[in-house]
Amino acid sequence: MNMKIITALLMFVTAAISARSEELLSSNAVEMTALRKAVDDTYASYYHSTNDESDKLYKAWRQSETKNLPQILLLAQKEPESQTAREVFSWIAMKAAANRGPFFTNRLQSLDFLTRYHSTNTMLGPLCWYLGHEWSWQWRQPPVADFLKSVVKNNPVRAIRAQAIFALGCLYADESEELADFENWSKAPFYAKDLTTNDLVELPAFGGSQSAAAKAEHEFNEVIANYSDCLDLRELRSPQEEAPHLKKLAEENLFALKHLSLGNQAPEIEAEGVDGKKFKLSDSRGKICVLTFWASWCGPCMQLVPVERALAERMHGKSFAMIGVNGDAILSDAKRAMEREQMTWPSFWNGKEGPKGPIATAWNVHGWPTVFFLDAKGIIRFKYEGYGSDSSNVLNGCVDELVEKLQDKKP
Repeated sequence: MNMKIITALLMFVTAAISARSEELLSSNAVEMTALRKAVDDTYASYYHSTNDESDKLYKAWRQSETKNLPQILLLAQKEPESQTAREVFSWIAMKAAANRGPFFTNRLQSLDFLTRYHSTNTMLGPLCWYLGHEWSWQWRQPPVADFLKSVVKNNPVRAIRAQAIFALGCLYADESEELADFENWSKAPFYAKDLTTNDLVELPAFGGSQSAAAKAEHEFNEVIANYSDCLDLRELRSPQEEAPHLKKLAEENLFALKHLSLGNQAPEIEAEGVDGKKFKLSDSRGKICVLTFWASWCGPCMQLVPVERALAERMHGKSFAMIGVNGDAILSDAKRAMEREQMTWPSFWNGKEGPKGPIATAWNVHGWPTVFFLDAKGIIRFKYEGYGSDSSNVLNGCVDELVEKLQDKKP
C-alpha cells in the first residue's frame, strides 16, 4: 500500500481516537457535574429546611450521597488529570463524612489522586485550610499529611504553600493533644472504657505527644519566619470578616502548644466577672478547678449547664471551684442566662467582642463549649470540647480523678 495512503489512514485513525476520547471525557465531565449537583441540591434542601421536614430531607441527602458519591469518584478516576476531576476530588475530600466506612474511604482516595495529579493546582488553598481544621482524627491518616507535603513541595503559589505548612502544623498539634490525652488518661476508668481496640493498638505506635508537639512547633515557626505576610485562605468567610494573617494564627497555636497543652501551667486570667467584680483564676489555687467557656447563644453550652450545676452541687464544700468564661457580646444576656439557669459559680466576661474577646483568644478557644480541668497547682490536666451523651461521665470522672490524686498527696 502506498505510504501516503498509510500515513493518511493513521492520521485519520489517530484523529478519530482523539475525537472519541474528547467526547468520552466530555461525557464523563457532564455526568460528574450532574451527579454532584444532585447531591448538592439535596443538601441545600436539607440545610434550608424547617424542623418539620428536616429529618426527611436529611435522609434524602444522605441517600443521594450513598448512591452518587462512589459513581462520581469512579468517573473522576477515568480522567484524573482533568480540571473537573480535580474539582470533584476536592469536593469529596471536603465532605464532612464519618471517620469510618465508604465515605471516609472515598475521601482518602480523593486525596491520593490530588497528591498524584494536582499538587501544583492554584485553587487548593481552601482544601489545605479544611484539612488543617476539620476533625482531629485526620492526623492518623497518611494521605492527609502526604497531600499537604506535596503541596508544600510542588505548588508554585506561595500563599498556598503557606496554608499547607500551617495546616500541617495544625495536624501535628491535634496529634500532640490526642496523644497527651491518651498518655495522661488511658489508665483512668472513666476514660479508658471509651477507648476502642483501635485506639489501644494505634495510638502508642505514633510515638509520644512531645514529638508531635515538636513537629507542630517547627511548622508554625516556618510560617512565622518565611510567610508572615500570607493570609488565611479559608473560602467560607462573611464579606465583613477580614482574613487574618497566618503569622498571627501560627503564633496563637504556638502559645497553645507551650501554655495550654496538658501538663502546662494554666495562663492567668484577671478580668471582670459578669457581676462586674474583678477576680483572678489563680484565686482558685489549692482547689480542683473546672474552667468552662460558655455563652447563652451556644446551644451545646446551655445543654452542658445542668451537668455543670449538678457537679458544682455535688462538690459543694470540697476543694473544688467552678469558673466560667462567658462569650456573650451583650453583658445582660449573660446575666439573664446565669440567673435563669441558676449558675451559682462566677464567670469572667469575655468582653464586647463576644467569642472573639481577649480571654477566649488568649486561650485559643474556637469551639464552644470548651472545658479545662486544672489540678490544685493550676496545671491543665484535661480538656473537653462540645456536649454529648458522655458529658456527665467525663466531667465527673475528670474531677473525681483529680480529687483522688489531690487526696493521695495529702499527709
